[in-house]
Formats: sequence, structure tokens, C-alpha cells
Amino acid sequence: MTHHFALRRLAPLALVASVLLSCSSSKTPAGVDDSEFTLEVVWLGTQPTGPTLASFDAALSTVRSTIVGALTSVAIPATFTNLSQCGLSGHPDISRTNIRGLRVYLLVQAIDGPAGTLGQAGPCLIRANDIPALGFMRLDEADVANLQASGRLPRVVLHELMHVLGFGTVWYDNLVDTVTTPTDVRYTGVSARTACVTDHAGATPCATNVPVHSADGAGSRFSHWRENVFQSELMTPFLGSGATPFSKMSIQVLADLGYQVGFTSADPYTVPTPPVVAMLRDGPASSSDIVLPEPVQPRWKLDGAGRLTPYRPRR
Repeated sequence: MTHHFALRRLAPLALVASVLLSCSSSKTPAGVDDSEFTLEVVWLGTQPTGPTLASFDAALSTVRSTIVGALTSVAIPATFTNLSQCGLSGHPDISRTNIRGLRVYLLVQAIDGPAGTLGQAGPCLIRANDIPALGFMRLDEADVANLQASGRLPRVVLHELMHVLGFGTVWYDNLVDTVTTPTDVRYTGVSARTACVTDHAGATPCATNVPVHSADGAGSRFSHWRENVFQSELMTPFLGSGATPFSKMSIQVLADLGYQVGFTSADPYTVPTPPVVAMLRDGPASSSDIVLPEPVQPRWKLDGAGRLTPYRPRR
């Protein structure tokens, strides 16, 4: 499925800004550095200004308040030389400094105009434990302008950042079974399932697992919560014009992946009743809904010795 998201033309190859966002952690789990989580943002081309930049910053701040534990610092292998290895051609210059948390390259450029291809986002390089180290978000400027005008840009950016963090992109091998019943895929992570039941009144659909979107062909399939069950929740594949709550269930996916998380950014959310649990072919509820992009899976993984190896998910 082609996903729609827009932003416009970027200036030729320019590294405009690098912003470090961090949040302190009062408790450090085993296997991580005793330091703050660091979100490093690197703009490629022309950085947005004014309210549009504020919308990106709002989404980044939500991530900042959601992940509250440090990650293991990693070095970029000598064999990882430029962003064409992530599918971003024309942007060869990358920082060679160690990555303490997550480094995200952001790009707003002309792609195909309004209501066309929204863009791409996802991790490119992941750690040996599958937690992303480097990722990118590329958006079409025309759609970004429309999203900003409608007030929906911060939520779309947050949705895409969640994919960069690993939601729907690095969960396949351990937390989602896409093989046994491809038409009724389920998420098996304990933390997110518990949040669905206890925090969001989802005892029926989440009794043993969490329904994952399994229709609509390649694209939104296997990488979002099921639309006909969770409807307005932020991490479903279609974004309506109303409220799009960022639920504890979605935050707990990050916990299942290995992050230390907090819930100050979580929104109130209740699973709609009666829930529609049966597998139905889903689509946007109305023409005003935004079809969110297919997330990009990692291309590279660091092995236990820090060497670059191709990422090969089970799916």
C-alpha cells in the first residue's frame, strides 16, 4: 500500500541542525549506561521554521518524556559510510560520533504533491539487542503544509517517530507472529497486552494478545494496531480528524522492546465497545482520513562485536 504524507523540497545536501534532547532516569536497568537517554535530531536540507518546526518539536518532546532510561552507546562501524545505505541518496555526510541513544535524520522535501506519497520513516541501523540506534523520517512538504494547517502534524510526526523507535519495525521476531495466521496477526508482548486490558478496558480483544492490522495488503499490514478494533488510537494505520490518543498500550510496546518508559505523555483511551474482533478488510473511515506511511524496516544490525551485518527479519 502506498501511504500518504507530505512535505516539500529540501535544499541540496545540507546539515542544518543537530539537537540533543535528553531526559533523566532515576533508575537504570541492567545493560545500559548510567546516563540520560539521548535523542539526537539531525536536519537534512532546509529545516522548517515557525509553527511547523514547533509541531516537530512537540512530537520530539513527547518521545523525550516517554523514554526515561539510557541506552548502550554504540560506535558507527567503518563500513557504514553514508545515508544511501539507509535508502537516502544524495546525503553522504554523517556524523561519526558514537550514538548514545537514538539519532534521527529528518528530511522535508517535495515528493509528489498533496495527497500523494506521504513519506517514509523507520530505523536503519539497530543494536545487537534490536533497539534502534539510527533512523530517519522523510516527509513530503505539500502534505506537511496541509497537516500543519489542519492541526494534525504533531500527531503524524509522533506516529512516525514511534516507527523509528521500533513500533511495527523491529517487533516481528519476538513479539508478533506474522506466519501462523497471516490474516489475523497478533502482538504477544506482555506489557502492551496488559495495558490494553487494565488501562483501556480491552479485556475482550486483548484477552490473550493484541490484534494487529492484518488487511490492506503490504503497507499498513503487520505494523499497526488493528484499525477496526482500536479505531482512533494513534498507532492505527489511518488518522482521522478527531482526537488520536497516544495510549499506554502503545508506550508499553517500547517497554516490551527493551526501553525504560514513563507515562506522563500517555492520553486517556478506552477501547471502543462493542469491539470488532473479527478480521475485516479495513480502510479509511472517510475521505478526510490520512493513510499513514508504511514504516521502513531496518537494513543493518550491529553484531555482538559491533560489526555491521544485514538485518534479516523473519517476516
